[in-house]
Amino acid sequence: MKRLLLTLLLLVGCKSDISIHEQREVRVVVDSFVQPDKLGELDVLIALDTSGSMMDNYENVAEGMEILRTDIEHLTLDYQFGYITMDPNETSYLGPYDSYATTIDMLMAPSLLPTTRLEEGFSATYTFLQSEDGQIFRRPEADFLLFLVSDEDEQSGISSGLFYDWMHDEFKDVNHDVVCIANPDDENGGWANEVGYKYIELSHMYNKSMIDIKAEDWSVWLSNSSYLTSLESSLDLSESEPIIESIIVYVNQEKTVDWYYISEKNMVQLMFTPDYGAIIEVGYNVYAQ
Repeated sequence: MKRLLLTLLLLVGCKSDISIHEQREVRVVVDSFVQPDKLGELDVLIALDTSGSMMDNYENVAEGMEILRTDIEHLTLDYQFGYITMDPNETSYLGPYDSYATTIDMLMAPSLLPTTRLEEGFSATYTFLQSEDGQIFRRPEADFLLFLVSDEDEQSGISSGLFYDWMHDEFKDVNHDVVCIANPDDENGGWANEVGYKYIELSHMYNKSMIDIKAEDWSVWLSNSSYLTSLESSLDLSESEPIIESIIVYVNQEKTVDWYYISEKNMVQLMFTPDYGAIIEVGYNVYAQ
């Protein structure tokens, strides 16, 4: 009996060196993007809302496009800008403005368009590109960048999805991108400043956020407004809770350690900018639900 009691006391007094770890299933996620090829020809079309409430924005548009032109000239000199109104019944056209256009020409362009009543960016773009002026402006081999600029929502009968599908069909043989500049869904909406819901939808289809037309410094968004005119050095991860130690990064199928993870943005930031045409892949694990 004494021997049994001693044995029990010894067992109670001993601490186990064995710990139990929860086994959780994980799944592998791979996010990627491809840098654009170096630009050859580029056509830039600006569909501008020229209703009365937009007059205060013309200066920002003009200065912004001149800054964009400077950025483009680091990539190619074979470019042209064109401006149209958002009224499909009178899509007044100005252009082309190319490398021979002066800064004054670029700064004056928005204010030279006539005042119009309708704000139908989708239908105006469609109508213009089917017109004689549009066929002359558009070059078959040129990449295409469209800006839609308005302080009200898009008001044509064309849905964001239908316009997106048409753009991809129309420019299936070249690279193209769309940048929407309108009012976000915030407390600053209201009469003559309507939320650009359809522009928000279209921006999401192009995997980006709509640009706030009320932003004070348009040069900030211009530098990253389109994959056609900028090379990326970061990638937003598609899963919100990656297992950090599992992250691995490849550039052109070669592993690189020159990166860091930004938890606040759930982003992998490269410490260099991959060259034109480079394939960037980020693999990582997440816990399965």
